Amino acid sequence: MRIALPLPVLQRLACTVLVIAILSIGGATAQSPSLPAAPSEEAALRARHLDALFVHLKAVTVEEEADAMVAEIWKLWLQSGRPEIDAAMQQAVDFMGQGLPTLAMPVLDDIVARAPDWAEGWNKRATVLYLLGEHDRSLADIERVLALEPRHFGALAGIGLIRIAKGEPRAALAALRRALAINPFLKERFALIPALEREIGEKPL
Repeated sequence: MRIALPLPVLQRLACTVLVIAILSIGGATAQSPSLPAAPSEEAALRARHLDALFVHLKAVTVEEEADAMVAEIWKLWLQSGRPEIDAAMQQAVDFMGQGLPTLAMPVLDDIVARAPDWAEGWNKRATVLYLLGEHDRSLADIERVLALEPRHFGALAGIGLIRIAKGEPRAALAALRRALAINPFLKERFALIPALEREIGEKPL
């Protein structure tokens, strides 16, 4: 007999995952100075570094090494290459970490207007929209994130959280599995993904 988890339990698990992610990313932002290079050169260096990190992430077997690589990926994603934009993002992340998404929202609106090609601006605004219960708008921002950075496992995990909030566990699991395929060390694999698998009666991959 399969015992399904009530939707509120899944939602609490999802919220816990999101809070942990916000707090950890806040620390990464604070330690993410831009590289001392010309903008185009800096962007090229970040892109090459990201490519290498994603390749190594698939090969590593030690959790601690993988955690360090994931932290480095987030660090690079959080670098826009423009000090004034990075400073605004730090302010937005601080507001998020303090549980003040309504204060973060106008900052992020300004960021995506000024830097529409920066995936992380859209991703952080999607997170705030999720926190504010604006799920459809959050999904629209996530589409922008994935168009700019298809490997953004954080954005894919965000789709999973939104689908949980909407009461769509099957779609949530599909999104989280996509994220897991990119980042095999996704923290959601410990509790949230197994809970969804039990909820819909699917065997673990």
